Amino acid sequence: MKKALLLFAVLFTCVLSLTSCKKDKEYQIISTCFAGYDFAKNVAGDEKSCGMLLNPGEELHDYSPSISDVESIINSEVFIYIGGESDEEWVEHDILPEINTNKTKVINMMEVVEHHGGNTYEEEEPESAEPEDHTSESTSTSLASKDILNHEGHDHEEGEYDEHIWNSITNAKLIIEEIAEALAEIDSENAKNYTENKNNYVAKLNEVDNNIKEVVKNATIKTLIFADRFPLLYFVKEYGLEYDAAFKGCDSSKDASTTTIEKLINKVISTNSKVIFVIELSESNIANTIKSECKTKGKDVEIKTFYTMHNVSKSDYKKGTTYVDFMNLNIESLKVALN
Repeated sequence: MKKALLLFAVLFTCVLSLTSCKKDKEYQIISTCFAGYDFAKNVAGDEKSCGMLLNPGEELHDYSPSISDVESIINSEVFIYIGGESDEEWVEHDILPEINTNKTKVINMMEVVEHHGGNTYEEEEPESAEPEDHTSESTSTSLASKDILNHEGHDHEEGEYDEHIWNSITNAKLIIEEIAEALAEIDSENAKNYTENKNNYVAKLNEVDNNIKEVVKNATIKTLIFADRFPLLYFVKEYGLEYDAAFKGCDSSKDASTTTIEKLINKVISTNSKVIFVIELSESNIANTIKSECKTKGKDVEIKTFYTMHNVSKSDYKKGTTYVDFMNLNIESLKVALN
């Protein structure tokens, strides 16, 4: 009898634990990535709970939904996804057919931008980038000592659009407007609050936009160099900047050939760049190699992080760091890189 009661207690505790975990994911607004999550959170305010399917620190392009994630999406009031390579296929094949659109409002961020006059661009190959079918070349003695890891990249279809649309503030404001309209439609009693929250957040974005324009206007250097992949095509086009990078935006490679590294070193020297960028949640092996090689040529450079907002670290997520916060950090880095 005691054993039976003990077993029942253990099973009951497990059920409570599982129920609690599931409940934690029952958000009213769900986004596949950080940008959509941040926009929704700032528009919804205290009226709606918001969740992000990506775990903080997780790579966007490696994500696939769990059963509980699918249930959370289907039970949500608003579901926000990018509509690009990282989530389009599984969302449109596995999720959308299961969603009751009378109950759940679906927002495809790329479609919003396209339908409202925003900018969408096909992916570009950075000048110094690794070919997508690259195999690592043997490195010279000075480079071989650096720890550069191997990792295969994604294959891309020709003419594929860059999905990192939120790095244009113009596009971000269109997405925020769409979220506010969706919330006002499903919750008309709080429509005024959503509009006010939207306007307040857009005002912050406008301030960021003006500050970036001021930095670029006064810049003596107009090129950003990334020893990393480059998911910032929308950003540089919005502000008229040039760029070079080791990989395209969705390439998951971490290994760069001698040729690519040497091209980036030459670009640093020819543009008189002061900063080599990496993106958040990325390793700095290639950047460290370039920095070291530049130093041997008499050129000192710093390594800085440029935040692309595809996801955030666990600590930044806990702190509630926002898109605006990250853009302001980027501005401080731009002041060093462009002057």
